[in-house]
Amino acid sequence: MKLGILTDFYNEYKLYEKSCVELGIDYVIIDFLSSKWLENIKNNLECDGFLVRPSHDFQEHNDVYMERLFFLNKVLNKKIYPSYNELKLYENKRNMASWLQINDIKHPETRVFLSKKEALSFVFGTEFPIVFKSNTGAGASGVEIVKSRREAKKIIKNIFGRFNPLLTLGNPKIKRKFNIKVPLYGDAQKHVVLIQKFYPIKWEWRIIKIGNSYFGHQKLLNGEFASGSGKVAWEKPPEDLLKLVKSICDKGNFNSMAVDIFETIEGEYMVNELQSIFGSYLDYQMKIGEKKGRYKYINDEFIFEEGVFNQYGSNLLRVSHFVEILKE
Repeated sequence: MKLGILTDFYNEYKLYEKSCVELGIDYVIIDFLSSKWLENIKNNLECDGFLVRPSHDFQEHNDVYMERLFFLNKVLNKKIYPSYNELKLYENKRNMASWLQINDIKHPETRVFLSKKEALSFVFGTEFPIVFKSNTGAGASGVEIVKSRREAKKIIKNIFGRFNPLLTLGNPKIKRKFNIKVPLYGDAQKHVVLIQKFYPIKWEWRIIKIGNSYFGHQKLLNGEFASGSGKVAWEKPPEDLLKLVKSICDKGNFNSMAVDIFETIEGEYMVNELQSIFGSYLDYQMKIGEKKGRYKYINDEFIFEEGVFNQYGSNLLRVSHFVEILKE
């Protein structure tokens, strides 16, 4: 067996490489970002499958990477990991909202507007606060909790243009540098706006599934946000959430997925994010008491297994699962 490892914008492919070395899997690194990407792929069509890692920083980078994956997976019929369908939801909140709605999965009510007039009409008739989200953005990047109609109108006009859409600079994400707000116009949201209903939450649960391995922990609030807060509580995940994530991944045939789930003040659960690629900086992603480990779904129940399973950013698990799929 031989795997192709596609390069990416963050050099994360090196974690795939380390995983292949540890598992004794033959591999080749392929420059997928080059203008000669297709030639590079054609020179390596003997690979049994390809390990991939899309972008999250810029919409344009993500779009081009996914376009190339379309030809690799859907036209050349080469297997990729994670799968194309789950990656279509990665850093694409518009696709994710539609997928959740189609599959009747409880999530914060989300509206996507292509019309400035319709968006302005909506904010005149809705209750505040509301949440504006950019289509891409990890953690809380690109998320704004807006508490006034005046601020909502300003954002909408920035996105669609105050006078002519051809002249808009969009609504940029903001970065603080030396306590100065720096607008990141290179990653500004333009011509489409995503608005979500606001729910006060206690915290957010992150439940991870890779193959038949399940992990869970709490993401605690830092101000109004749990995503990107960096605050983690190693609490035992409720079995209902493990079952929910299994159901979601079964519906989508997802191989690698982190599901972020709000637990509201009222005790309701609702899905906030689906991310096939996610931050995994520790060699464990669950700890119950002092025991690191994972759950495996065996004979219709979740069985805890003690150990460390998330080496190399959880890519050791991904490569192992991909090899299982290819052998089948």
